[in-house]
Amino acid sequence: MSVDVSQFRQFLRHSHPARGVSRTAVAAFLVGFFLLALLPVDDAEELKDDSKIPYRTNSNDGYSAIEYTDEHTTVSIGPSDRQANLRMPGNHDYSRPLPVVVSLHGYSGNGLSIAAYMHHFDSIHENEHLLIYPDGTMNWLGQRRWNATDSCCLFSGEINDVDYLLGLIDEAVQNYGADPDGVVITGLSNGGFMSHRMACDAGNSIRAIVALNGVTWNDFSNCIDNGRPDILHVHSTDDGVIQYDGGTVAFGGEHPSATETVGYWADRSGCDSVWTFQGTRDVSGDDGIDETDEFEFLNCTSGNRVAHWRINGGGHVPPLNDPGWANQTIGWALSGFVRDSDGDGYRDDVDVFIYNPNEWLDADGDLVGDNTDQCDQDPLGWDDSDGDGVCLPTDLFPNDPNEWSDFDGDGIGDQGDPDDDNDGVDDIEDVFPYDSSEWNDADEDGIGNNADVDDDGDGWQDSEDAFPLDETEWIDFDDDGIGDNADPDDDNDEWSDNDELDCQTEPNDSSDIPLDSDSDGVCDLVDLDDDGDGWQDSEDVFPLNPDEWSDADEDGVGDNTDEFPADDSEWIDSDQDGYGDNSDAFPSDPSEWYDSDEDGIGDNTDEFPEDGSEWIDSDSDGVGDNADDLPYNANETKDTDRDGIGDNTDMFPTDPSEWKDSDGDSFGDNSDVFPDDSSEWIDSDGDGYGDNRDWAPFDAEVWDKPADYKITYVSAIVVAVIGVLFYTAKRQN
Repeated sequence: MSVDVSQFRQFLRHSHPARGVSRTAVAAFLVGFFLLALLPVDDAEELKDDSKIPYRTNSNDGYSAIEYTDEHTTVSIGPSDRQANLRMPGNHDYSRPLPVVVSLHGYSGNGLSIAAYMHHFDSIHENEHLLIYPDGTMNWLGQRRWNATDSCCLFSGEINDVDYLLGLIDEAVQNYGADPDGVVITGLSNGGFMSHRMACDAGNSIRAIVALNGVTWNDFSNCIDNGRPDILHVHSTDDGVIQYDGGTVAFGGEHPSATETVGYWADRSGCDSVWTFQGTRDVSGDDGIDETDEFEFLNCTSGNRVAHWRINGGGHVPPLNDPGWANQTIGWALSGFVRDSDGDGYRDDVDVFIYNPNEWLDADGDLVGDNTDQCDQDPLGWDDSDGDGVCLPTDLFPNDPNEWSDFDGDGIGDQGDPDDDNDGVDDIEDVFPYDSSEWNDADEDGIGNNADVDDDGDGWQDSEDAFPLDETEWIDFDDDGIGDNADPDDDNDEWSDNDELDCQTEPNDSSDIPLDSDSDGVCDLVDLDDDGDGWQDSEDVFPLNPDEWSDADEDGVGDNTDEFPADDSEWIDSDQDGYGDNSDAFPSDPSEWYDSDEDGIGDNTDEFPEDGSEWIDSDSDGVGDNADDLPYNANETKDTDRDGIGDNTDMFPTDPSEWKDSDGDSFGDNSDVFPDDSSEWIDSDGDGYGDNRDWAPFDAEVWDKPADYKITYVSAIVVAVIGVLFYTAKRQN
């Protein structure tokens, strides 16, 4: 039988007695019904089935996030002579704190106008924060301003705007649910100066500042180091009032540049000395164009952030995106901020129940907070109505502080039940009070007499016990009639069980025998000198080699075998020439060991040890036989025309048919018909007269020049003709 407690409560809450039936009667009926439901039943299993009782609850039940609306609430805060507006989102619960933004106007402005300009009103419910938008004091010209720095606009030193603003913030925290860890100061121009002033004088009271076109002290030593809040300085490059590169304010003093301002804060905060470009963003103009460059000094040792947003081309009062400006700047200022959504003093990152102000921890993870959970180490229960330390559903007797369990399901709790297992033997006499089938154990072996099949009580059933009547023995592994407990060598392998245990071999496996390298009866694992060479293993480089124990050159070859015990690159000299085989080019030739030119001929034999192409010079002329055309002629090394005559002797080194010119006429003797006559070398007609002298070189019958009669005849004719011509000419004249 089960009772749905939640349905019962709902019934009580919403039930209305019928006409003529009194509420008292109804209540009596319900109480009787409830008591009836708690009576024990015959079916023990049904009684123990607590899964049917909806005892569980959840500490998140009935709690949720607040749905903030644009139906804002505005109150006046501050001293009576200088009140400011505090605006809160609709449905704000003062006990559930929200961050607070303080919006500071510029010179001659006011709180309402700056909050509207920066789109802070819609941000109240969209970004879920409170908003303070105070007014500065009036100067003699009727212009509102903040007493920020000597540059702008510290014209009246007696006004302490820092304390004034801190008072507003404190009142918002104390009375209107502002979160002291979520204070953001933001301002334009003179309000930006004042934001920086607050970071100096009250840095430990605020989380971040967002200063637009307003800088810090020109002499930063005037900036009191009273905390290191997050600094976001936003500045337009074309600001003609508070110049981006620094300048002088009218009726004020010099002011630092935008980059100097963030540089001062970065230096104070222990950040990187050079800022890092973080990208671009769109904060002005509502045109979808990323006109603003974002820079940040990273790795600040103070744990805060220092950043600069540069609005390229923007003026002193640039048009700010709606809602982009508020979303981006407030989002930056509150980055890393964790709310306490239920106002219980535990931030959401550690609060298991972020919307329940009464709970924050859940040690057993059952979703019931520890403040409510009466069994906070029991993930199955939380209600301990009777205070016995056991919660539902484990407690079978939730209204009896003396009972919680019922082993035999007889409806009587175990604490009061004299026979918990209902076997007819009271627990005080029952060796097995929770086993209805057992109650006695004669041999005290933990097995009840009814089930005991171990006569000697040694834990081994008689059917498996080799010594069923000896409680000290039960196994005889080697069948030698001696139980293993008493047998020193259970597997009969001639190694005692104790030795095998020491040697880490199996005492019950005759095939698993300890390793004993020196056969001294002591296994290697225990033996201090495994190879029996007289050197302990800790000092023996070769603990398993009785012939070796040291290795001076650490080449892996023992000194007794190593022919080069001091040289780790050598250990054997096969040809006994004094050079180890590893470096000996001719390990089997005692007369050779080096082959510098790697030609296969040892340096001792090689007449050209540095020339891989030569090794012998038969004629000792300095040129190896492989390159020497006449290897057995010391006067010759080259025979260019391969005629068997060396170039040094051959007068025709490129003509294989000639090699000698006896008469020096440049014609070799082999082809020179007149080898001893330097004026002749050929006799074309074979008449014994050289062609140079032979009048008819191709006529073997003629060699001398004959008398020339034709010239005489011709000369006579020429003379005769001349005479006739002369005579004829004379007669004509």
